[in-house]
Amino acid sequence: MIFPLPDLDEPLTGGFWHAAARDLLAFPQCASCERFCWYPEPRCPACGGPDLPWTEVRPAGTLYSWSVVHHAFLPAFAAQVPFVAAVAAIDSAPGVRLVSRLLGGDPAMDAPVRVEFGWLRLGEDRVRAPFLRRVP
Repeated sequence: MIFPLPDLDEPLTGGFWHAAARDLLAFPQCASCERFCWYPEPRCPACGGPDLPWTEVRPAGTLYSWSVVHHAFLPAFAAQVPFVAAVAAIDSAPGVRLVSRLLGGDPAMDAPVRVEFGWLRLGEDRVRAPFLRRVP
């Protein structure tokens, strides 16, 4: 799939992409209060703690919301429409909502999903990324 690629060396999000490169799902978790902080911030939004190590979590969740995309707002998506953009609550990371593409199966509220990894490509460059798939 062709897609504008993320910056793997961006300080706040690089850990997410480096984990995905190993087919692992990880989110920053405060070392002080243990809250997951997604989308990443420099300090924990709950307690202000500065130590937010990347924590691997189970790749399972629940479908929280979705939208069927029919119009490509970026040229990179033109060949991909229609697709389902989905939000999943990650079971082992309370408060985390992961936005990705839903693969296989029609969306349904509270449906179980698993995270699986695939390639995003832009020309010769590519990166591993998480996708959501309905669990039968």
